[in-house]
Amino acid sequence: MTPTDVDLLIRNGYVITMDPDRTVYERGAVAVKGRAIVAVGRDHEVSSEVRAGRTIDADGAPIHPGFVECHNHVSLHLVRGAFGDSISWQSVNDEFYVPYWNTVTDEEEHVASLLACVEMLRNGTTCFMEAGSVFEPETAATAAEAAGIRALVADPFLWDVGGYTSDAPAVKRAPASTDHCLDILGTQLRRNDDPDALVRGHVAIVGMGSATDELERAAKEVADAAGVVLNQHQSYCLDDVAGDDLRHGRHPLVHLDDIGVLGANCTFAHMNLLRDDEVAAVEQSGMSLAWAPQSSMIWGIGGTQHGHHLDFHRAGVNVALGSDSSNWSNRFDIGQQAFLAVLSAREKERSRTALTAEDALEMATINGARAVGLEHLIGSLEVGKRADLVVRGNDVPEAHPTTSPLMQLVYSARDASVDTVVVDGRVVLERRQPVLLDAADVYRRADRAARAVLDRMGYHVPRRWPHR
Repeated sequence: MTPTDVDLLIRNGYVITMDPDRTVYERGAVAVKGRAIVAVGRDHEVSSEVRAGRTIDADGAPIHPGFVECHNHVSLHLVRGAFGDSISWQSVNDEFYVPYWNTVTDEEEHVASLLACVEMLRNGTTCFMEAGSVFEPETAATAAEAAGIRALVADPFLWDVGGYTSDAPAVKRAPASTDHCLDILGTQLRRNDDPDALVRGHVAIVGMGSATDELERAAKEVADAAGVVLNQHQSYCLDDVAGDDLRHGRHPLVHLDDIGVLGANCTFAHMNLLRDDEVAAVEQSGMSLAWAPQSSMIWGIGGTQHGHHLDFHRAGVNVALGSDSSNWSNRFDIGQQAFLAVLSAREKERSRTALTAEDALEMATINGARAVGLEHLIGSLEVGKRADLVVRGNDVPEAHPTTSPLMQLVYSARDASVDTVVVDGRVVLERRQPVLLDAADVYRRADRAARAVLDRMGYHVPRRWPHR
């Protein structure tokens, strides 16, 4: 039989497919033609059936679907570490974020997004959903395209009431106005006209007590009509939960369910503090959660202790993962979020089997693909799906001994073993370095931009120890 011509063959690897049967090929291969996977299986079978323009030898290391980042804020990457450990939750918006949002430029948001994209690729993420917090979404879109990472962007800062803080009225470029929100709602969905677009659109509102019922319903209607995800923050901390309780006279997820907002195309971030009646509403809706355990833990919110994420996972709710933002999780690393999800669930339950490495990989890959509305395209290594995948390396001590490559990549090797990343059939990270961007140049630009915006804000990073 004449071999089939393909563009890329990745062979001699431990292939974790994440297909419906969760098939693993201990010595497997993946063949790619154009944007798509055309063969997955045992190495000797796939290799004998194709003639490749390029071959990558995984040398026994894991090959798996790319991680899917379901909640982040790429434009805030310039101010990572700027809080120190001294700023309080009560003052973070008025003292830092409102001044930042009123100072940052489009070019600085673009540089922040470039840095975020390089970091995500380096940590094995091949797709991210931005939370609607980039003033000019094109700056994030062009950064994603430049890096070669798949992305979903949304209309910026859709809120029309002040919420539990004063931030909405104070952000000059994002007025808390229903008319303004309805005017721009859905404008980023034009990106979906091209079925091959690397950057797509979804619908996002800020949430957490900052939207009227009119805006919530309108956003859901637009998302339904376009067949995309409705994404928002929800029930992150006691403050926003209390604000929603007071405003609605009932628990917020119950209210959103009653007004027809909850549904299978909803992906809400955080969901740390829910009550029993809200748990039932979530389970019945078919919605997804973007769990960000580190984002809760770093602020001492209590989501990993009081949240229902483990219960939701056991009940069949689609639980995916998100990194949130700089100064919340501090790094865009879905592998780390998966690791913390497992550890915090076990600690909460006092059970070693509460969540497993396999659960972690599901959340990071196929569950994430479903949460961003792209499970038909990405999230697993199956024939016909887009070639978004990660090739690990065994040249780090954390990958050895190779007794259980799946366990090693979740618990020990983690980001250290990410070697090669393929997105949409194109190699975009190789030997742990981005292919399409000069990483050192991105770092220099990010450092300069961070200093510039903080100087214009008049903000000084707090130091607890004397600096000479």
